[in-house]
Amino acid sequence: MNRGAFLNPVGFVATQDLKDRGWTPRLITEFLGQHDQTRPNGLMMGRRRLPPVKLYLEARVEEAERAERFLLAQHRAMQARERLETARAERQAKRAARLDAAAEAYRPQIVPETLRKGAVKKARAPYLNGLEQFLGQMKQGFAAEPPKAKPRAPRSGKPPKASTPRPLTESEEKELRAALLRRLDTALAAVYTWFPDPDEVEAKKAGRTKTGQAKPADWRKWDWD
Repeated sequence: MNRGAFLNPVGFVATQDLKDRGWTPRLITEFLGQHDQTRPNGLMMGRRRLPPVKLYLEARVEEAERAERFLLAQHRAMQARERLETARAERQAKRAARLDAAAEAYRPQIVPETLRKGAVKKARAPYLNGLEQFLGQMKQGFAAEPPKAKPRAPRSGKPPKASTPRPLTESEEKELRAALLRRLDTALAAVYTWFPDPDEVEAKKAGRTKTGQAKPADWRKWDWD
C-alpha cells in the first residue's frame, strides 16, 4: 500500500490529533459526533492491521473549539483528569510506602559461622528459606488486606464502594524480593567483614566510596589549580 495512504488528507485531523489538542472521547462524541472520513491505519498488531483511523474536518473541529460551551466542558475535563492523575500518584506513593514498610519489617538474625573469605553463597544459604517464607507472608497479607471504603461521591446518594484488595504484582514481588535480599546482605556484611556491603557495591559502581572519600587512583583526575 502507498505510504501516502497512511497520512491525514489536507483539511482533516485524526482522533489522536484531537487528543493532543485536549479533546477527550466524551468531548469528541458530544461536540463532533460521527467522523467525516477514514484512512488506513499504518500500525499492525501481529499480521493484522489495526482498524481505520477516524478523520474529522479541521474546520468543524476549529468551529467547535471556539464555542464557549466546548471551552467550559474541556476545562472540566482537564480538571477531572488532573484529579485522576493526583489520585493515581497518591495511590502509587502509598503502595510504595507499604512495600518499603514490608521490607523494613524483615530483620534476619545472623548466627556467625566459620566460613572461608568470599563464601557469599554459603553465607546466604541458611537464610534464603526464611526470606522466601517472609515474602510469602507479605504476599498473603497484601492479597487478604481488608477492603477500605472509598469516599462517598459528592451529591450522589449512592453508598461508598469498598476497594478490592490488591495482591502483589509480578514486578512488585520482584522488587520486594530484591529489597529483602538487600537487607539480608546488609545484615551479613555487619557480621562478616569480607561480605560485600550493598551500599559499598552501589557506591563503587557509581565511581565513589561509601564515605565519599577519594580513592587512591583519583589523584590523576583532581583539579590541582
